[in-house]
Amino acid sequence: MSQTTATATRVAAVSRAVIRRIEPGNLAVCARCGQPVKFAAKLHKMQVIANVYVDGRWNRVEHFHDECYVEAGAPFGDADASSTSTRRA
Repeated sequence: MSQTTATATRVAAVSRAVIRRIEPGNLAVCARCGQPVKFAAKLHKMQVIANVYVDGRWNRVEHFHDECYVEAGAPFGDADASSTSTRRA
């Protein structure tokens, strides 16, 4: 009887960014402008959250105002908005 072994393929971790709604109680500070990323009830503002990897290892999370991320030249690539919801669950 032959035995089969499976080997997992290692995937290189890379920095990536997503767009999310700013939620009440958010304490993040924008990595570009240094100002708080504040919730505003009727404005439905968005933020960009980036998972930053250095040498293939997770290093930190950076938050940006959505406009600051664009002004910074999208340092972690186009921000993924695919799972962004405008309604609270």
